[in-house]
Amino acid sequence: MRLALIAVLAVLSLLPPAALAQERQQAPSVKADIDGQTVTVPTPFGYCDLDAEDARDRLLIAGFDRLWAHARVLRRLSPCEELQSWRAGRSAEPVEVVLVLWPAQHGTAADRRAFLRRATPGEIMGKPRVMERAREGFPAGPAEDQFTTIGVIERTDRAVFVAEAVVARIDGSRHQLSVLSATTAVGSTPLVIHVYSPYEDGEELDWMLRDAREHVDRLLSANGEPSRRFGDRRAPLPAETEPGEVRTRKARVPRQRSPGIFDTHGGYIALGMLIGGVLLIAVGLLIAKRLRPAP
Repeated sequence: MRLALIAVLAVLSLLPPAALAQERQQAPSVKADIDGQTVTVPTPFGYCDLDAEDARDRLLIAGFDRLWAHARVLRRLSPCEELQSWRAGRSAEPVEVVLVLWPAQHGTAADRRAFLRRATPGEIMGKPRVMERAREGFPAGPAEDQFTTIGVIERTDRAVFVAEAVVARIDGSRHQLSVLSATTAVGSTPLVIHVYSPYEDGEELDWMLRDAREHVDRLLSANGEPSRRFGDRRAPLPAETEPGEVRTRKARVPRQRSPGIFDTHGGYIALGMLIGGVLLIAVGLLIAKRLRPAP
């Protein structure tokens, strides 16, 4: 019996790593058909999809979808840990939400550079100036569900990034939100990625911009374009921020991580560990039976 008990305890000790391996598996990419073109929307590392079957998630879905009633929402995501806190009712403020949208009203984007200039015109203010304006406080006078532009941060050959603010009604309460809008195109299909977070002091736009760049790169690389997350062309890390740029006080780091063995083979590892545990119990029971004194 002692050996059997030891075998059972050994299996129980294997369960947490097995559960962790299973939990760390990335959700699969979502494929959307848009006017005959298939667009792949990948899962950023550490993010989970909002679930329309969850009552708390439905509050977020209703509040954020209302902001884009004229566009098709392709995916709704939140950082997994923050989403778990929201679902458990431990968070009164809405968590970070990322929406991937198809704005049909933008038409087609045969030439992405020309499309980006047309879709988001205006002066390029740059990050330091936009951050300075954001630190002045939440823009005065925006109506509920209407976006107010703080400034156009940058326009590249891949996307244009704009800092905005909006008042959204979620679960019956009005919330002031910072918004980092990234407009891009996959082939001829225009897409918008919105990163939402509760407005604090404006400095949250720093990490939101890093995340938005990451989301755009993952989206484009998932649809056949070269990734720019690594090497000299990657987005700068916080320690590399140029003098004069504002660093966020929020403890958030860029999510620049390549899939590891647990991400790729986590399910198989968990299954193998569980099977090994069952065999260990069986061997323990067999040995205990053989060693049991004869009556």
